[in-house]
Amino acid sequence: MDIEGEVFIIRKFINYKEKLFILLIALVLLLTACSDSTPELLRETKFVLGTLGNIQIYSSSPKKGNEALTSAYGRITDIENTMSTTIENSDIYRLNANAGVEAVEVSPETLKVIHKALDYYEVTNGTFSIGLGALLDLWGISKVTADDTPKIPTEAEIEEAKNHVDLRNLEFKDSKIFIKDPNMTIDLGGIAKGYAVDEAANILQNSGFNSGFVDLGGDIYVLGPKPDGTPWKIGIQTPEIGTNTVMAGIELTEGSIVTSGDYQRYFIDPKTGRHYHHIINPATGYPTDNNLASVTIVAKTALEADILSTTAFVMGLEEGLKFIEALPGVEGIFVTKEKLVYTTSDVKDKISLMNEAYQYAN
Repeated sequence: MDIEGEVFIIRKFINYKEKLFILLIALVLLLTACSDSTPELLRETKFVLGTLGNIQIYSSSPKKGNEALTSAYGRITDIENTMSTTIENSDIYRLNANAGVEAVEVSPETLKVIHKALDYYEVTNGTFSIGLGALLDLWGISKVTADDTPKIPTEAEIEEAKNHVDLRNLEFKDSKIFIKDPNMTIDLGGIAKGYAVDEAANILQNSGFNSGFVDLGGDIYVLGPKPDGTPWKIGIQTPEIGTNTVMAGIELTEGSIVTSGDYQRYFIDPKTGRHYHHIINPATGYPTDNNLASVTIVAKTALEADILSTTAFVMGLEEGLKFIEALPGVEGIFVTKEKLVYTTSDVKDKISLMNEAYQYAN
């Protein structure tokens, strides 16, 4: 308003060309003033997909930014309502409920995610599988609370459940899927969260936001650097039960980082003191038992990082390192129970250890 007032006063004493020149200068000054507004960090936390979501973006317009955050969470909720194993009328719930009975029509999005999962089933030689529902239900690790007495399945029960995890029992016809084995169920838990992170990030980027991140329970996608061009500093949790400290930090300006570990969801047998976690090895039917405490994957998408962190953990240190090293655009950080840190070739210089108990092994 002040700029317009000055133009109005001067107008009485100048000719047409001078008027036009001053109006143009005023317009430039006004637009510059608007573009120089300092972006504000907006954040919103919400419980979604069974975990705590944390989305943060820098925005010059709080109204527009908050609308984008709402849209991003809305997208996540839509995916949860479509792909959850426990929400009635979701595609996956209906698919499992009709196993051995009839084919079920699913959304194009669910069909896309399932086909993506099947692609990774082939790439990982069956190490990553969405067909482990029978084993997951048998162990029930994700459902055990502090007040429950965990039940350790018998070897016979595990062997029986392993008879119902074969993905060749999925039959596809157009948009319909039929699970031929009535005792088989599928679970998208190893892919849906990563997919939801990517989709939320797409919502934000398509709305014009390129500085911030989406974090769903440790599945993180970085939209772009901070407004001053500096990277985001992401902490990698110390892979020990009962601690929330940071073992290492890594700087990211874009892309995704996801960690899988034996300390995240677990129970301890009160009789033997043995620790059982949620990452099931399809080959054995038992929680993966190797020397790894955690695997962190850095990749272009959260879906990819989500799948590969679980896959590499099940594979173990030697095979997992070799597998991740061979994948273009993917890096891995492997932590053993002896607190040794192994990395693929291009990521070591990007991380810094922050816990003196841990040291590089390679």
